[in-house]
Amino acid sequence: MIAVINFLNSNVLWGLFAIAIPIIIHLFNLRRVKRVEFSNTSLLRRVKEESSAKRKPVELLILMSRVLGVVLLILTFARPVYKDAQNDLSLQGEVLLYLDNSFSLSVKDQGGQSAFDNAYNLSQDLVNAYPDGTIFRFIENAYSNSIATEFTKSSLTDNLTEVQQVGVDRSFEEISNRQKGQSISGDVYLVSDFQNSQGLNLLSADTTSNYFLVPAMGSDYSNVFVDSVFLQNTFLSGSVTNLLKVRLRRNDRSIDQVNLKLYIDERLSGTNQISFGEDLIVDYDFEIPIADQAINEIRISLDDPGLAFDNDYYLVINQLDKIRVLELYESNTPSFVSSLFDDNELFQFERGNSNALDNQQIESADFIIINQLSAYSNQLSNAIAGSIDNDKTILVIPSEKIAARELNRLGLSVVGDTRQRVDLDVPNYENPFFEGVFVENSQNLEMPDASILYRLVNEELSYLTFKNGRSFLSKVLSDGSLFFFTSSFDENLTTFPNHALFVPVLYKLALGSKANLSNLYYSTDDETIVYPISGQNKNNIYALRRDDVSLIPDQRQEENRLIMEIPKDQISAGHYELVLNDIAIGTLAFNIPKEESDIHSIDFDYLAELSAASNVTLLNNAGGQSVGEEIRSGIDGIPLWKYALLGALLFLFLEIILIRYL
Repeated sequence: MIAVINFLNSNVLWGLFAIAIPIIIHLFNLRRVKRVEFSNTSLLRRVKEESSAKRKPVELLILMSRVLGVVLLILTFARPVYKDAQNDLSLQGEVLLYLDNSFSLSVKDQGGQSAFDNAYNLSQDLVNAYPDGTIFRFIENAYSNSIATEFTKSSLTDNLTEVQQVGVDRSFEEISNRQKGQSISGDVYLVSDFQNSQGLNLLSADTTSNYFLVPAMGSDYSNVFVDSVFLQNTFLSGSVTNLLKVRLRRNDRSIDQVNLKLYIDERLSGTNQISFGEDLIVDYDFEIPIADQAINEIRISLDDPGLAFDNDYYLVINQLDKIRVLELYESNTPSFVSSLFDDNELFQFERGNSNALDNQQIESADFIIINQLSAYSNQLSNAIAGSIDNDKTILVIPSEKIAARELNRLGLSVVGDTRQRVDLDVPNYENPFFEGVFVENSQNLEMPDASILYRLVNEELSYLTFKNGRSFLSKVLSDGSLFFFTSSFDENLTTFPNHALFVPVLYKLALGSKANLSNLYYSTDDETIVYPISGQNKNNIYALRRDDVSLIPDQRQEENRLIMEIPKDQISAGHYELVLNDIAIGTLAFNIPKEESDIHSIDFDYLAELSAASNVTLLNNAGGQSVGEEIRSGIDGIPLWKYALLGALLFLFLEIILIRYL
């Protein structure tokens, strides 16, 4: 594109005829006068001729100054603009504005202005840069209005004043999908701190729209935040110790120490001062008091002098999604398994007679115990093979009388063993399977004994062994989670079911069968959450309540589980009661996504790389212009009237100097 200068008020150029005025004045000053002769004026004549010779160049300079002053003054009112390929934005008549109002924009600059204030000002600036009559559409993280709503320049300016920061982050892929869902094209402005750049690389593929990246960032971004929290043991039991493991992270090294506090039901339960030293990550454990292992609301508090929006972290450890345990038994099977799992708040226990298998029972179970069956039918072996493929956990406890070839039908490779009765060896305390089971790791622990009936050939990992090195409990080498005891649990063959180790071992196997046993907390931008309920009644309508605010999310019930679609635009960090018929039946905790807390500087190099595409433009203040000026320059060109006015004033001043001193 060739560089050109346009005039926004070209009609004013007719005023250039005004340059005739100083020319006429100059000509009148040169008119001839009548000569009067005196006899004694020869000296004066010579002086006058010399003065006239000097005066003519000065008068020409004065004329030029006047002419150029008038020309530049006329050009000032004609509003000249300069435009070339560098500042041609080829703007369209419809505009979509995305304003990032997530909490990551809480960082402040040296003047105390937050990045969100900066983003707001930039948004107002670019809206004002467009001419009246432009159609605007608007979107922010809370989705408080429909993207299909059309705004005028005035109404969008008013709407921007009502936008508040929310604990919801949106990827640019989400924004793009929402835009495409409404078939919106035109000029798309993304005003953000670009902490979440997911989907930005897809912008260049959409050639129907012009994308403008508008960075907004404060300079002070030091922050300490909770990276993750989890229980050492995924279940609570009075006989097993439990720790709440907290991981803290800082995004730079300017903050070295913070005070960490644990509140249980708003009672201070623990506190400590955490020092990072040279690390960016530090872990700390809070012991959960036994008296408080009931329904609890937990809050972790940080005294972080940096950003305050993420200084409180909310947890709930009371409600666990029950694990479906199925025991397949025969008429003479001992009842120790049912006494262990039945009537336990952690498990939903069922028994299924192997002579009348219910495939639906097997499909819905998380943990299947094949307890001392004398034979395995084709139906059972096929169902177990399918369960392994579906990532269910299978535990096989063999019968004393079953043949090895029957066991092999379940994917086991076993042979008969010595049937020698041997004591079990002390567990390997380094094995994560036993983490939290023992108060202290003693090598003098009294262990049960058992008869070695079988030896597992396709063993992947041994959890419990005999003192002679043979395996007692092993994980089978397979694509799924198949476990095998090498001894029957008959009383005349082992003392293991009566030993204190029996309960935590079977609980660990059961709890390991469910990847997401329970959520201590959810993120405010989680779209779907699952909550266990007792029974199922599709007429029940559940609500989330916090203080005086009550939300009724979209919901459905499946197999004693409540599945809720969370309204991300309305959920904030904190504890919410799950309410049915105005009665609280449980508690859920929500926290701001940690991505909002892990704040970092904008990668301008990456944004500049994206702007190499023909339909992507990076707008910033690097050239000394505001965003509004950049946009106006893209619409009309770079305004030159200021320079024309300065030139006119300069030549006026030059004229005064010439007249006064020459």
